[in-house]
Amino acid sequence: MNTLLSRHASVRAAALAALFAALLAALLALGAPAQAHDTLLESDPADGATLETSPEAITLTFSADILEVSPLVRITDESGEQLAEITPSVDGPVATATLEEPLPAGTSTVQWRVVSSDGHPIEGTFEVTAEQDTAAEETTEAPAEESSPTEESAPAETTTPAEEDEQATAEAAEDESGSSMTPLLIVLGVVVVGAVVAVLLIMRRRD
Repeated sequence: MNTLLSRHASVRAAALAALFAALLAALLALGAPAQAHDTLLESDPADGATLETSPEAITLTFSADILEVSPLVRITDESGEQLAEITPSVDGPVATATLEEPLPAGTSTVQWRVVSSDGHPIEGTFEVTAEQDTAAEETTEAPAEESSPTEESAPAETTTPAEEDEQATAEAAEDESGSSMTPLLIVLGVVVVGAVVAVLLIMRRRD
């Protein structure tokens, strides 16, 4: 009977030991931190945001520093047509995708993919709506080139009747002066010729 009791005690001790080991393993498993992938904390513009015009860039902020391994941002329109495929720049937990061309009016879907700090790729999507087409607005609002007042052709110079009379008087005076000088020059020429002839005659007589 003592032997039977000792066997029961041994079995009970073994069962308690096994139960203790199972509880210890469960506690260790619960206490060990689970290694989770990084998550997207916020985006700019935010998911579902409605903007007046297209943003210049899309910024993604994650819960930890992501790896600079093949990050990608792809944007499609409402019909699924691809509008842009961008390789964003990575700075710690922030990935920035700069738009080379503005998004058209309407709802665009932004798909992103990066590599988490634990080496696993993560991805997601969100939507952004632009109310106005920035490219079309810039085209319609471009003002037509207008010539400045300084570039306009100068008006033709006009003369008043008084100025015309003064010009006519001056021209008449010049004509009169020229006509009066002509007889004087003729007389002067005759006198000079006569003087020369007289000098020649006197010299001949002396000879």
